[in-house]
This record gives sequence, C-alpha cells and structure tokens, in this order.
Amino acid sequence: MFKLRLILPLLVAIAFLPATLAAQDQGAYVILNAQYGTPEHHVDVTARLRELARQDRVFRMGNSTFGIDPDHGRIKFLRIYARGPDGRERMFEYRESSTIDGTQFRGWGNGDWGSEQWDGGWEGHRGGNEPQPEMAAAIQHLREAQQSLESANSDKGGHRVTALQLINQAMAEVQAGIQYDNEHDRDRDRDHDRH
Repeated sequence: MFKLRLILPLLVAIAFLPATLAAQDQGAYVILNAQYGTPEHHVDVTARLRELARQDRVFRMGNSTFGIDPDHGRIKFLRIYARGPDGRERMFEYRESSTIDGTQFRGWGNGDWGSEQWDGGWEGHRGGNEPQPEMAAAIQHLREAQQSLESANSDKGGHRVTALQLINQAMAEVQAGIQYDNEHDRDRDRDHDRH
C-alpha cells in the first residue's frame, strides 16, 4: 500500500509533464538572432544558443559557453534579438557572467527559432539609421552601474539584486526606445519619398 501511494503521484506527474513543458515554452518573444561580444568585435551565436536552450532553460553564460572570446580583455555582452507578439522587434542584453532564463522566449527548449535571415548587425536595426548618441550614452552609464552593483560584496537585503534587475529592464527600455525611433524614422522617410 505504501509503494502504491508513492507510485501514483509519480505517474500523475509524468502524465502532465509534456503539457507543463509545452506551457513553459510559450514565452512572448520569438528569437531572431543572438550576437555575443562588443560593438567592435562580435559573433553570431544563434546556433550555439539553440543548443544550450535545448539542454536547459537557465544557464550562466560567458566565453566558455560560446567557445570563443571575440574581444580579448573586454567585457562582452549577449544580445538576443526577438520579435514580440505585436510584431515589433526588441533586443535583450545580458552582460558576461549573467544568468540567462529562457522562459520569456517562445519555443526556447525545442530550439524552434532563429531561422530567419538576420541583417540587423550588433545594433539590431536593419538598414541605415540616424545615430542616437544620448541613448547610447545612457546604455553605457547603465552598464557601468551594473558593473558596480555586480562588484558589490553582499546582497544588501535583496536590494542589490532588485537594482540589477531594474538596470536590466532600463537597458531593455532604452534599446526599445532606440528601435522605436529607428522604425518611425523609416516610416517618415517612406512618407517623405511618396510626396
């Protein structure tokens, strides 16, 4: 009787496992491309990220993860370019040694993404766009704040971790603002060409 009480819940859990895993792969964003490095030296790591995603939904990344150091002696970033449910593209940026959690990406575990031809480069915009030095400077300042917080020697009651999460969110919002402006510049250019 004791064995039956142990086996029955296990069988029920196994029965629901495929549905649970499928639900976990229903994030909001579809990955288009992944780049690793710095603005000056970076490599396409989409295929390698797909391999890693099939193995685990959460992992810590760095040079050893991707098997390459595209810019020796400098801190590198992983940039994941994705399309949201509204069809708009967005960039997610992770600093070297960050933990990547794939739950926000659709099809993460089965690697059903990254098959589109990507021509957005490191900045994530396709075609020529107007430079945005203030926004680029904001991202740089946020990265510096991120580095300082990561170097802090204790958790500070959870506030340091929260601050790091907010900085990651702020970087994503600044990048989304850059992309929004670039897309609307293209719309204005098209309207101008028609007249």
